[in-house]
Amino acid sequence: MNREKSKVLFERAKKTLVGGVNSPVRSFKRVGGQAIFASRGDGPYIFDADNNQYIDFVMSYGPHLFGHAHPTLIHAVQESLKNSFCLGMSSEKEIEWAELFLEKVPHAEKVRAVSTGTEATQTAIRLARGVTGRQLIVKYAGHYHGHVDSLLVDSGSGLATLQAKNIVADSKGLAEALIQSSRVLPFNDLNALEELFKSEGTLIAGVILEPIMGNMGVVPPKTEYLKRLRELCTQYSALLIFDEVMTGFRVGPQSAQGLYSIKPDLSCFGKIVGGGLPLAALCGPAKYMDQLAPLGGVYQAGTLSGNPVSISAGIAMLKLLKTENPYEALETLGADVEAIYYEVAAKNHVKIRVERVGSMFSIYFREKAVHNANDCRDISEGQFNQYFWSMLDEGIMLPPSPFEACFLATVHKTAFKEKAFSEKLNKVFQRVGSIH
Repeated sequence: MNREKSKVLFERAKKTLVGGVNSPVRSFKRVGGQAIFASRGDGPYIFDADNNQYIDFVMSYGPHLFGHAHPTLIHAVQESLKNSFCLGMSSEKEIEWAELFLEKVPHAEKVRAVSTGTEATQTAIRLARGVTGRQLIVKYAGHYHGHVDSLLVDSGSGLATLQAKNIVADSKGLAEALIQSSRVLPFNDLNALEELFKSEGTLIAGVILEPIMGNMGVVPPKTEYLKRLRELCTQYSALLIFDEVMTGFRVGPQSAQGLYSIKPDLSCFGKIVGGGLPLAALCGPAKYMDQLAPLGGVYQAGTLSGNPVSISAGIAMLKLLKTENPYEALETLGADVEAIYYEVAAKNHVKIRVERVGSMFSIYFREKAVHNANDCRDISEGQFNQYFWSMLDEGIMLPPSPFEACFLATVHKTAFKEKAFSEKLNKVFQRVGSIH
């Protein structure tokens, strides 16, 4: 498959863009080889700069629940553009979007629109500290919440980090005080959770997590773990923060919190709430949200917050969710894809584990179930790289990292032919099976 134009563009980009990209995963550094430049998306397909067509399992990392360039969203954006790109004032559309949004989030009474998921999580932890008067924020190894300073820490060993001196920063440039105010836990580990709250529960302002881990690949939660986490946060008056930037309205009509019947104190949303345009949200009960400016003393602001173009796309998407109700069909499609992966892998004697929740899935080159970040890392990256490039040659676009989730869209059912996909996957796993 010819990708010469992508090669030329990447060399050109490296002269002006840092690393040739505006987001690190696009550099393809994790899988090696040549970065690919996209030109357009259409339904279930994405096209590269050389006009190669791929079935897209990335879907812009989640927002395109109904595929690329959905005509309803395009129309909404076009109509909005007629009235200005940015108003710098409040508009009626923001109220309509908020009303539609809050219908789908049972625990929330108010919402603040922002432009990015990072802004949403940053505001959430600031609000948690403002509400509680405490400093400590607990996160989970492998869970990513944007490039917020105090959340760019992880656990090197994968074990509970109860002493700040043991926390490993994931980036240079983090102030020591921020590292000292963070704690890291392994996902799904009840003993570590209990121990941390017993040791420092009265100091914890909030616990933030992806209820379904998605930023090191898909890792489902243990339901009993989420329930116990909710109990401990209530017991110690710490705020439970769900980062549903990726899972929000992707895994079910009420997101992961509805799927697992857990009510967080604050929730962060993104991606789908703006139809793929720059829009994100922080929401929760009024008693917490009203502590944000202008009503309270916790400050947050943004000229582009509630941008009319993004808000219009968000309204169109939220209305589509209501009329289309895609979740049953996506679950069926996801189960079919999972079954084919296991069937073809077994045929070729390739050990895999499929972790899936609805239309989100990941392929791990290992046999055992995946419960946390350490499990995610315990794979054959050589096999994954062979798998990635072989899938690309077969016309299927995957995220260029073993630590990213794949996403299905309703339109995949038209492009996804089981026999054809099985045949492509068989060719791929024949090559993967040769890597040890």
